[in-house]
Amino acid sequence: MECVLQDLWGNGMSVDGDLSTQFLYEALSRGKREWELTFDAVPDLIFITDTQHTITRANRAMADRLGMRPSEVPGRKCYELFHEMGGVPGTCPFVKLLQDGEAPHVEMEERHLGGFFEISVSPLYNEFGEITACVHVARDVTERKKAEEYRLSLEQQLQQTQRLESLGVLSGGIAHDFNNILTIILGHCAMARTATAEEVQQHLAQIEAAGNRAADLCRQMLNYAGKSPLVQTEIALGVQVREVVSMLQPAFKKKVAFRYLIEPDIPLIKGDQGQVQQIIMNLVVNAVEAIADQKGTVTITLAGHTIGPDEASYDTFGNTIAPGSYVCLEVSDDGCGMSEVTRQRLFEPFFTTKFTGRGLGMSATMGIIKSHNGALQLSSAEGEGSTFRIFFPTCPAPCPRLGASADPEPPRPSRERLEGTVLLVDDEPELRQVGTVLLNGLGLTVITACNGRQALEIYRERSQEINLVLMDLTMPEMDGVEAYQELRREAVALPVLFCSGYGKKEVSPFIDSDPYAAFLAKPYNRDQMRVMLRKLREPATSSA
Repeated sequence: MECVLQDLWGNGMSVDGDLSTQFLYEALSRGKREWELTFDAVPDLIFITDTQHTITRANRAMADRLGMRPSEVPGRKCYELFHEMGGVPGTCPFVKLLQDGEAPHVEMEERHLGGFFEISVSPLYNEFGEITACVHVARDVTERKKAEEYRLSLEQQLQQTQRLESLGVLSGGIAHDFNNILTIILGHCAMARTATAEEVQQHLAQIEAAGNRAADLCRQMLNYAGKSPLVQTEIALGVQVREVVSMLQPAFKKKVAFRYLIEPDIPLIKGDQGQVQQIIMNLVVNAVEAIADQKGTVTITLAGHTIGPDEASYDTFGNTIAPGSYVCLEVSDDGCGMSEVTRQRLFEPFFTTKFTGRGLGMSATMGIIKSHNGALQLSSAEGEGSTFRIFFPTCPAPCPRLGASADPEPPRPSRERLEGTVLLVDDEPELRQVGTVLLNGLGLTVITACNGRQALEIYRERSQEINLVLMDLTMPEMDGVEAYQELRREAVALPVLFCSGYGKKEVSPFIDSDPYAAFLAKPYNRDQMRVMLRKLREPATSSA
């Protein structure tokens, strides 16, 4: 700029030209000061880097967050200061910009800066259209993240409260089913006492079938109580509808009739089985409560539904339902219905209208539907009943059905014999006795312990001969998880199989990343045990 002005002056610039130059100087200086003040006033962290990731300029917010003066930042590598790394991170948006010409927003946690940041980049070009530098803007989104986490925590608490409330509704039906199962078991035990050898085998088969039915009932209860980890799987919704209603029905008054309108070959949906079952259960329970002491019918409809790209379809909140393929679950009743005020408040957290038969955890239900990318439509009027329609997106491709009927020809029981010594840990003497017989039948030698502490003592004395540990979860003095953690300090590759009547959720954080640990739910049979033990022994054998 000075050279240009000197040339102009040297070429005979007049006094008027001198004044113009002075105004130009002042304008440029004022513009520079304003730009610098603006640059430093922005609360976002802003810094400019060259193509080698060297910072050429940083605003005051950036320097203050780093605990430095603005003059100390230029010349340093951005990945050293901002990320505390020795090289460019793989998620760097500037690298993406240089490679693809596109710069996505990136969210990163920077622990040394005490928060989460949303980073965006904008290129700077030279006169030839080449990228020579890049402006980085890092916005602190820590408070937003905390708010999101708090909201998710509230939703999970609400869903857990709903599960427990639902279990209260289920208790009558569960007690009814368990009493029937126990009657079958005790009846066949009594008949087996006076039966021939051939008849005894028939009675044992019936007892085993009843036991499996009780185990399946317990599995469903664990799902509802949230004791199983959330797992996204492909679900046959028709199977889940019939399973849930059959479990609930004994708890309902006989005046309520159920009507099914389920299309054949319904597409699969993707979701967490326990949460999807909870949606079905909430809608069915609410429908029955709406009928109250009157005679009535709950109609459950399940059908495929496609929303075309030019078709306008809206949920009960006025939001557009995205075009695509859905499975529509519809639960309708001819009960008391809802007023306009109730419909507007139905999905508020903790809102309840039990005396009118509605409001059982619909806020939690709506949260689950949203987490499955679904939509809900509601139609109701006082005295005319209510209809809930839930739209679940279908799976993109066919896959094995979860909860569908078993193969017509199940594989024959294996007679493979295993070798080695198992440390069986359980506080129930009867279970230790049964487990010993089962494991001996597989060809294994068994050492028993009554709790985790005794198991550790035995392992330390006889570690050379113990090949695998089979351990219960809940035990006095030292439980299974505590014993497992102690064992891992001494034997990283020792196979450990947890067996429990509780769900896997309690041990998932510890064993999901451990190739030498697994979980088997009680009750189990000999073939299930053989398969799990063989799988656990394979990693140990291959690493030996």
